[in-house]
Amino acid sequence: MLIILCSLLRMAVAGTLELGNDEVYYQAYAQHLQWNYFDHPPMVALLIRLSTLNLFLTHEFFIRLGPVICAGAGTLLIYQIGAFIRNKQTGLIAAILYSTSFYSSVIAGIFILPDSPQVVFWLIAMYAMIRILKTEKNDGTKNLYFILLGVSIGLCTMSKVHGIFLWLGFGAYLVFHRRDVLRSPVLWISVLITIIVISPIFFWNLDNHFVTYTYHQSRIGFLGNGPDGSRLLQQVFGSVFYSNPVNFIMYALALYALFKRRFLEPPGVSPLLLWLSFPLIGILLLTSVFNETLPHWSGPAYLSLMLVAACWLDERAPFIRVRWLKTSVWFFAAVVMLGTICIRFLPLQIGNHEINYLGSGDITLDMNGWKKFALDFDELYKADIRTGKMKSGADIISDYWFPAGHLDHYCAIPFHRNLLAFGNLNGIHHFAWLNKIRPRLIKGADAYFIYPTNEYGPPKPDLKNEFESVEDSVLMPQVRSGQLVRYFVIYRMHDFQGDSSDYILKW
Repeated sequence: MLIILCSLLRMAVAGTLELGNDEVYYQAYAQHLQWNYFDHPPMVALLIRLSTLNLFLTHEFFIRLGPVICAGAGTLLIYQIGAFIRNKQTGLIAAILYSTSFYSSVIAGIFILPDSPQVVFWLIAMYAMIRILKTEKNDGTKNLYFILLGVSIGLCTMSKVHGIFLWLGFGAYLVFHRRDVLRSPVLWISVLITIIVISPIFFWNLDNHFVTYTYHQSRIGFLGNGPDGSRLLQQVFGSVFYSNPVNFIMYALALYALFKRRFLEPPGVSPLLLWLSFPLIGILLLTSVFNETLPHWSGPAYLSLMLVAACWLDERAPFIRVRWLKTSVWFFAAVVMLGTICIRFLPLQIGNHEINYLGSGDITLDMNGWKKFALDFDELYKADIRTGKMKSGADIISDYWFPAGHLDHYCAIPFHRNLLAFGNLNGIHHFAWLNKIRPRLIKGADAYFIYPTNEYGPPKPDLKNEFESVEDSVLMPQVRSGQLVRYFVIYRMHDFQGDSSDYILKW
């Protein structure tokens, strides 16, 4: 019943909100399947292909159906793990904590992100580890769990590279707590299976000059970056909120009780759960001191803490247990409902008020206004062709991966128009590969350059110089509940004189 109710809630939100910046970008992944992508492995693209029936159904509901299914599977898996290590009540408590976590239930459970499949395979790997440790005989069943472990960690890493922390955590646990398992040949076969499963990431990067590693190394580094406490606080408070502050307090209380030995911990399991949690959390906290990080990167690490907290809650008095869980459920439901309403109907302009940057800083605009703009732009496009202001077949161009993702999904594909991204690789990301398979901009062609005032700005001089002339911009307002919240800015660019092959990826 819990899975059904939460899935219905997730589906309602999934079909109500427009896609966010990251989501439309990952939808662009699905248009051209590869063994790896500029910034992530391929599992999220495969998930979109499956949930949309090979891109046949492209409404937001179907693009996000994969995460909804993954969240339901994750709820069942964490219930099974909790029930196995303790009892069914522990499993149910863990499932409730999972369902009220904003990371596992919303970020990875509604929005289409690499985290969506990652969480499922992370939990499968965790389950396999526990079954291996709890199985005394070295028989065929235990060997099957080793194989399952290797496959699931491989697929988790093919979802997001954070999956490799599963082997690091399990390996550290074995070294410090169960060295006898290190003598098992099938353990090393399991490691080999993972290497085989994730090998496409390496070979794709080998063919593409290891661009994924180069890009992430430029984002995450310690040399030359001074410490910044504000980034650390952003990571800390972001992690607390994504976990659900009520749940986070329960995690803290459970860990305190665990270290003080004030509740009956699952024999042999608690150290494993901590090894699967603390290294990832600690490394990201350290990284955040020197780099800009995102709180959801540490999200999988809190899955283990859900189980620790579930075991702790299972030993509390019923009225205490119910009070904690009710508070968590009500807080979660209130935030999800309020957030959805604000994105759709907030009658306030909460971002930058300067006209050139109107709406900048308003995160609610990422999932609102694009469908209406697409229809308005279509009318302008047809009128321009009809009156001769623009040449027939004018392309849409952008110079950054967002808003290129939104423009592609809402303004180009549904109207059978072509979008190209002109810019450097770090700016346009996967669109550099899409440029290779899309029609090029020919000499003498016209194009529209579009951006919203809350993101980036007008075409750069180098791009404008590629055209014979560029008209002054057209402003299309976005009004939400009677309040002007931002403008969409459109440039008419005439007579392309450059060489579009300059924007085709070459090594």
